[in-house]
Amino acid sequence: MVESEDVPVDIDLGEGAESPNPTKEAKSSGGKSSGKSSSKAKRTTKAKKEKKTQKRSKATKTKKAKKAIKYDPTENFMVPKHEIVGEDEKRELERMYGSLEMFPKILVTDPIVIRLGAKEGDLIRIHREEGFYYRYVVSRS
Repeated sequence: MVESEDVPVDIDLGEGAESPNPTKEAKSSGGKSSGKSSSKAKRTTKAKKEKKTQKRSKATKTKKAKKAIKYDPTENFMVPKHEIVGEDEKRELERMYGSLEMFPKILVTDPIVIRLGAKEGDLIRIHREEGFYYRYVVSRS
């Protein structure tokens, strides 16, 4: 009897033909066919886009957070005492000096106004060594 040896043979089967050893192809491509890898690529790009969107939404949230007060301005010794004037005193000041809109203005976005919780149309009294100063709260100057 004649013993036969396994000799590797290079066979060109063409583009449409199957490979003679499908297990080698499966091992070389990671066990996945080419069709699945393109869908995997689509999933990864979709995941990357979602992460970018999340980063953008976090950025807008941080912008909004920057508008919030990061510190209490009344803790500084240089900041004089501020308080919201009551309705009775507001009417008295309006009677004495004219319209409240003639008073110096302070924006609603000012940190001290936010800290006090004042709204548009409120009047704020500032206690200084020289006396009292008033500011009319407005949304725009």
